[in-house]
Amino acid sequence: MNDNSGKNETGRQEKSDQRFREDETLVELRHLLIGPVETQVDRIQNRLDDPGLRSREIGTILPDAITVRSSQDDALVEALSPTVEQAVRFSIRKNLKSFADALFPVIGPAIRKAIAEALRGMVQSLNESMDKSFSLKGLKWRIEAYRAKKSFSEIVLLHSILFRVEQVFLIHRKTGLLLRHEVKDEMEFQDADMVSGMLTAIRDFVADSFRVEDGEGLESILVGDLNVWIEHGPDAILAVVIRGTAPASLRALMKEALEKIHVDFGASLENFEGDTDLFESAAPILQSCLISQYQPEKKKTSPLLLGGLVSVFALVGFWTWTSLSTHFKWLDLLDRINGKEGIVITQALKEDGNYFIRGLRDNLSDDPAGLVSDVGLDPSRVVFHWTPYQALSDNMVLRRVVKILEPPDSVTLEVHQGVLTAKGSARLEWLEQARNLTKNIPGITQFDAKGLVLTNKEQHDAFNEFVNKLKMEKGVVVTSYGIDDGKYHISGLLDPFAANPLESIKSTKLDESNISMTWEPYQSGDLSILLKRADKLLKPPKTLALGLKNNCISISGSASNEWFMEFRRWLTTVPSTPCLDYTDFVSLDFKRMIDLKRSIESGNVLFKSDSPDPVKGEVEMMETLASEIRELTELSTRLDIPVKVTIYGHTDRSGTEERNKRLSQMRAERIMDFLTSRGVPANFLSIKALGSSKPVSSEETEPGLEKNRRISLEVTISKRPRSRD
Repeated sequence: MNDNSGKNETGRQEKSDQRFREDETLVELRHLLIGPVETQVDRIQNRLDDPGLRSREIGTILPDAITVRSSQDDALVEALSPTVEQAVRFSIRKNLKSFADALFPVIGPAIRKAIAEALRGMVQSLNESMDKSFSLKGLKWRIEAYRAKKSFSEIVLLHSILFRVEQVFLIHRKTGLLLRHEVKDEMEFQDADMVSGMLTAIRDFVADSFRVEDGEGLESILVGDLNVWIEHGPDAILAVVIRGTAPASLRALMKEALEKIHVDFGASLENFEGDTDLFESAAPILQSCLISQYQPEKKKTSPLLLGGLVSVFALVGFWTWTSLSTHFKWLDLLDRINGKEGIVITQALKEDGNYFIRGLRDNLSDDPAGLVSDVGLDPSRVVFHWTPYQALSDNMVLRRVVKILEPPDSVTLEVHQGVLTAKGSARLEWLEQARNLTKNIPGITQFDAKGLVLTNKEQHDAFNEFVNKLKMEKGVVVTSYGIDDGKYHISGLLDPFAANPLESIKSTKLDESNISMTWEPYQSGDLSILLKRADKLLKPPKTLALGLKNNCISISGSASNEWFMEFRRWLTTVPSTPCLDYTDFVSLDFKRMIDLKRSIESGNVLFKSDSPDPVKGEVEMMETLASEIRELTELSTRLDIPVKVTIYGHTDRSGTEERNKRLSQMRAERIMDFLTSRGVPANFLSIKALGSSKPVSSEETEPGLEKNRRISLEVTISKRPRSRD
């Protein structure tokens, strides 16, 4: 068993050795056949696995490949453009400074050129403005500034200004175009090139330098004595031109304005295509940046020098003011004279401090000499030389016609384009005289007297007398009167309760058929008319009388309170509510109260001896008292006149004083309970115990004692004063 296993093992070893020898042979053969190829493949794999080696090889052939491909077509350019643009944007976002430094050799000269050109333009414009300010034109500007009450020069302003924002520019960030430009209201630009140069400079600056994505950029520019502050936004740039030194708060104000513009106009800015009209409504936001601050300049100056300067300036100023004031007065005088009809100035001179005016003057025109004092000139220094002539304007011709014809008050004259028109009424003698005189009046070509009514003096005087009588009538207001188409006419206001004007005509010499009257109804405030209206509308009772007393309507007698209150309400509806005197008026209701008072106070209730009970047969008296007191309280409430009924309890002298007091109290209470049970309000009642202190008869007999065992009543009426109201 062991021998066999050893043989088997030996056999397997031999076979294994044989296969190993065969494998070595195959390996050597494979190495000979594919060994170089494997070496080359390994070298290629190593080159692929090495990024640096691969990059160096690609970098060697890439320029030639790009050159060759670009010469064929634009496909390579189109393929690389998005990548290049994205790379540029990424570079700007990553490090703006590096990108700006790289482009500085290109944009630097452009910026310097734009600024230099703008500054040269501004300096040239400023020089021209300064030259003009000291020229004859500049003197004219000073005169205009004086007449308009405005400052002549910005130089004066510079002595008092702390800072002032003079201009505001809103610029589109991407295009560099000016969207809106605002200027301080009081700024007056004498040279438009100055503004144009500033706009050009800022626009070029933005177009060449400010296109950055992260908000960085130039924040200020110093141009001479002007400072330009710039605030950047995502889609717009805000620039302000400042004279003086502005505070830091202005920067915050600019930021707020720029933020508000982006909020209100965000879509317009983002999608801007050149239409600046879209930003007109941004003016109020930009104008909020036009702020100023002034401060008087304080300098230490020698008092002597200051006094001298003040004196010199005072003398110069006084002389200038006097000269200008006199000149303007002279011009004012000429303007006023030229405005007068019938005066033509042919020559106006000023020589040796005197003024000479020559020209033509109608003798009916206003005398111009009175105007000299009105304008403030010395009349002795103004000399007039007038050549007489006749002016032919309508007004001057009318003056001449009135002076020559002397028309009566009833005639109205008008002149229009040579036609003289007469209206109203006049006597035949005046009309014939007027026709003859107008033939020789210059400027009159025709005399129209169709509207003139011929009347005699008697008829005219009668009409005027009638009109004057109407004017005196109460409730009649004459607004117009005259003669038209041969008939007298009167118009005005007429109260329906006034006297009838037609009745008044009968007492005159006028023909009723020749008079027409037109009346508008109205309500007169005359007291006599008011009395007539009240008598007609309110129908006062016969117990009442209405009249006038001391410019007041007086009312006397008696009437119901309802009628009196209605009358007072009516007075409030009439024009100019008059005063009312009713001191002599007594209301019937109040009179009734007085009668009830007398009746109640005359009634007594008798009581049994030593008892709080009334004697037999007194119930009827008690009922009567209850009825009268109840009526009295109702009138008191309705008329608002306070009333008080006091019930007094009495006894005879048969008992002690204390007992009599108590008994009289009980008797008064018994009557008070009875009255309240019959509907008399308790607040109108009061009681008082008098005992035996107020006897009404002798107690020597039984009937006398019986009369003293009673209750008595007292009525108090608070009568309100009546007077004028």
